[in-house]
Amino acid sequence: MNISIRQLTEDDWRDFSRVRLKALQTDPEVFGSNYEKESQMTEAEWRGRLQAKDNAIFLIYAGDMPIGMTGVSINWNDPTEKTALLWGSWLAPRARRKGLSELMYQTRINWAKQQPTVEKIIVSHRASNVASKYANQKHGFVLTHKTEKVWTDGATEDEIFYELKIKP
Repeated sequence: MNISIRQLTEDDWRDFSRVRLKALQTDPEVFGSNYEKESQMTEAEWRGRLQAKDNAIFLIYAGDMPIGMTGVSINWNDPTEKTALLWGSWLAPRARRKGLSELMYQTRINWAKQQPTVEKIIVSHRASNVASKYANQKHGFVLTHKTEKVWTDGATEDEIFYELKIKP
């Protein structure tokens, strides 16, 4: 299988919307949004997500078929812009357990390192998402805290947070 990853531009909005909506349908419990909300988004809204300069969204391809997505953003809650956030990772079920998280993590970490102000990266996951827990720890992220959260499926479960320092 010929695997690649590519940062999207606004012209890729159709591929992005298809993969994002498929992810929200397949694994709704791991996202902070839901299919009902995002399936109503307009072309302009999808393009807008891909135009943000403080944000990078990547699709993972097997040949020319998109099989996953992942994102990284400068934290909009940090006015110093010293913090990046990893978010939105998803792989089609048939693409899981093939080591692709390594490509996803390294691509996002490299993007964050290229941002002149970013010093650390934050990532979080739902407590029951064991695969994310192991991937975060494998890539050097250190547990910082947890908070109780009501997820989009209505369940209350801890959100676990990790940090990776990339600059002193």
